[in-house]
Amino acid sequence: AALLLGCAAAAQAADFGGFIALTSDYVYRGASQTSHDPALQADVHYYSARGWLAGLWGTSVRPDPGKVTDVELDPYLGYTRALGDEWSTRLAAVYHAYLGSNPGSRYRYSELAGTLAYHSQVFFTVAVSPDTEVQTVDNSAVRRAAASGDLSWHGSLGHALSANIGVGYYRLQRPFSSGYGYGSAGLGYEWGRMHLDLSLIGVSGAAHDFFYYREASNRLVGTVLWQF
Repeated sequence: AALLLGCAAAAQAADFGGFIALTSDYVYRGASQTSHDPALQADVHYYSARGWLAGLWGTSVRPDPGKVTDVELDPYLGYTRALGDEWSTRLAAVYHAYLGSNPGSRYRYSELAGTLAYHSQVFFTVAVSPDTEVQTVDNSAVRRAAASGDLSWHGSLGHALSANIGVGYYRLQRPFSSGYGYGSAGLGYEWGRMHLDLSLIGVSGAAHDFFYYREASNRLVGTVLWQF
């Protein structure tokens, strides 16, 4: 997930943090948001001792291959809570804002996501959006409700290596498709504050009818991330 809103145990002390990342392709729910080009990304956030969190995540975007690269900025606000020693939850509201002439205000939408985590390794997330814009067959625009569900696992392999695997489904009524499935599997390596990740992204056949510019396809994505 682009905002790294995977659920972890509730924060025990107030803390500021963030990261800067370079990825070979900004992929969100199996679909490229940069026309399969690299993206520069950054995040700054604050966790309170009582479990509240707030932050701003940004990235370069180019969903239309015929347009110039612009910026997506996503402010988010949420709350985390530990449920004993094994389980934790997180609820977060996110606003996806796109700056510049491309892609413009029609791509903007809001989202509410809830996550249930087990041992900070297994994550189940459900997200809903009430105002995602859709182009109809007569080229007019309407806003409709959208929803997604994701199940993922992230675990250590020892020697600074980690593995991750996940599957998800996105539901939104569009002219030629109402939803599609996606998944990923990857390896990570920690080197101090640096994190390296290589993931294989896969999508169901319905994804090819869902998008206009073949944004969704099977591919390898590499990311270098520095935390601060």
